[in-house]
Amino acid sequence: MNRIRIVLADDHRLFREGLRRLLELESDMEIVGEAKDGAEAVELIMATDPDIVLLDINMPILDGGQVIKQLKTNGCRIHSRFVAITAYDDEEHMASLSSMGINGYVLKSSSTPDLLAALRSVYKGESYVDPKVAGKLLSSFQKRKAEQDVMVLLTQREKEVLFWLSQGFNNAEISNKMVLSEKTVKNHVSHLLKKLELNDRTQAAVLAWRMGLVQTSTTSPPH
Repeated sequence: MNRIRIVLADDHRLFREGLRRLLELESDMEIVGEAKDGAEAVELIMATDPDIVLLDINMPILDGGQVIKQLKTNGCRIHSRFVAITAYDDEEHMASLSSMGINGYVLKSSSTPDLLAALRSVYKGESYVDPKVAGKLLSSFQKRKAEQDVMVLLTQREKEVLFWLSQGFNNAEISNKMVLSEKTVKNHVSHLLKKLELNDRTQAAVLAWRMGLVQTSTTSPPH
């Protein structure tokens, strides 16, 4: 049986050691390294290329988002997926994590079964949102049309723009990805926000998470 290779990144030693002891009890999981700050995490991830990085968002030197950005900037050929563990449970923070490239979102107050479910789901290529947060999102969007109906409203170009937006790219970066002018991308963003009855990019990122767009590889937008 292949074991899930995990790197732990958290600046609180006791918390990190607790996670290690907990995860080492699972027969399908293996801790391949620990980092106490963001810079150390980048080096460790580059050296071990783990399946999953379980990281705290607020770390010294580099925070969780900066760790992922640093890895992307370095052009690292890693295959790691990222599960954030955080104390924040509001939509804005979740959207921010989504835009960073986080694949899973777990609260520090979560139960052990929730944490294990997050790691196994993300390992299988799925996205995972803590049940407590998912409940809030469901309540927030309960008056909205069914997700598939919402997608029908968008053109293929707008779906692609929404995908790249959900990955944290700005208009200039999206224009390079899609080989479009920045003005055209800006128009697409404006149109999709209007069609989806959203106020800003943050709300669009949250909705993209709910629709499963962040489950898609960052190199291949939906068709």
